[in-house]
Parts: sequence; structure tokens; C-alpha cells
Amino acid sequence: MSYFTMGYWIIGLSVAVSMVGALIGFACIRQSTMSATAQFRAVWQVSAAISIGGIGAWLPVFVSMLGVAVPGSLIRYDVTRVAGAALAAVLAVWAALVLLGRTTAVPRLILAGVVMGGGLGLMHYLALDAVRIQGSTSLDPLLIGGAVAIAIVVCLATLWFVGSPRSMPALAGAALLFAAGVAAMHYTDLAGLQANPSSGRSAPSGEDLFGFFVPVFVIGMLSLAIPISAILVAPDRRPMVQPRPVGTNSAF
Repeated sequence: MSYFTMGYWIIGLSVAVSMVGALIGFACIRQSTMSATAQFRAVWQVSAAISIGGIGAWLPVFVSMLGVAVPGSLIRYDVTRVAGAALAAVLAVWAALVLLGRTTAVPRLILAGVVMGGGLGLMHYLALDAVRIQGSTSLDPLLIGGAVAIAIVVCLATLWFVGSPRSMPALAGAALLFAAGVAAMHYTDLAGLQANPSSGRSAPSGEDLFGFFVPVFVIGMLSLAIPISAILVAPDRRPMVQPRPVGTNSAF
């Protein structure tokens, strides 16, 4: 298999997409911790799950797959598995945020990290299992397990970091590390994808990547305008220091 038929810039694009999605998601998590009601907190958590799971984790996988080719064979994708991968990623992040709660307790953090990492591992498995060629494909269980282990470590670190209020520059740094972790997960899984083309086989069933990915990519990136706008107009609920009355003795 060839992984970079479109050039190595595809790695930079996938990392950039992942970083943007993760950063918006982290900002949504920060807003959820400041929400006055459970309803608004749930809305911010769902927004974070879509941004992190959908844009930050799932979309970069298929950005990277734009450069993948199998010599002597067409590549098609099972759209049902592709959609299932997106759903698994979003639900995993949402479940992790619900389990984590508003305070970072170690048992909840570990459980949430395992759930989120396992969900992202399932997402990667479904995404690669969606590949159809003129021949057969197989996935190396050892490398799949390694990718899941990487996912759990990345998710534990991410949830621990975003569990406390952070500045936007700090969140941007965390988003970059998350994006690098997603890339590591993906290429570990991709190394375990074995293609066995057969020239005598007919064209594989499924959809061409460009056929469904381009509109999904455009819609996905444009959808980030909604949480970005919400973050910009959301009131700042951080505790404000009350001014001291004039003439008050500081010792009392």
C-alpha cells in the first residue's frame, strides 16, 4: 500500500483539522463547567462531543485516507461503516464527558478515559474495515490493540487536562498534542491494514472517497461556526472580585 500518494502535506492537513476540532471542543468543555444549569451544560457537552469526536478524531482519518492507494486496485468505502465510525467517536466523547462530571475524581477520570479511548479505537477499526478493494483486506489485531492503547493514553491525558479551567493558549497546546495523538493512532492502525489485490476481481462495491468526503468535509468545517459563535457570545461566568467599600479597614 502507498500512504502518501498526494504528498506528505496531507499529514499536516489532517493534524490541522484535528487540532481545530479539538480546540473548539475543549473550549466547549470549559464553557460547560461554567454553565449555571444542567440543560446548558448538556448542550455544551454535546457540542464538545461533536467537535472532538467528529471533527477532531473522525474527519482527520479520512483526510489521511485521501493519500492512500493500493497499486493495481480501486479503493471504495462502505458508507454504513464510515457513518458508524463517526457515530462511535461522537458517542464515546459524549459518554466520557458525562462520566467525568464537573470535578476530576481519579476513578471517574480513568473510566471516562477508557470509554473515550475505546470508542476512538472502535472508530478507527470501523473506518479501516470500511475499505473495499479488488481483492481482500485484513487488519492486524496486535496493531489494532496498540492503536487502542495509544487512544486510551491520549484520552486520559486530554480529560485530565480539560477537567480544570485553562487559558485558550493552553487549550491550543493541548489540542495540538491531541491531534498528534490522533495521527499516531491512525497510522498505527493503518500499518496493520493488509491489502491483497487480485487483478481478476471486479470493481469493489461502495463509494469513492471523494464522492462523499468532500461535502462532509465542507459541512463539518462550516458547522464549527455554530459552537464558535456560541463561545464568543456566551457570558463570562468566572467569579468576579467584589470592590472593597471605600474607607473599610482591610483587617476586618
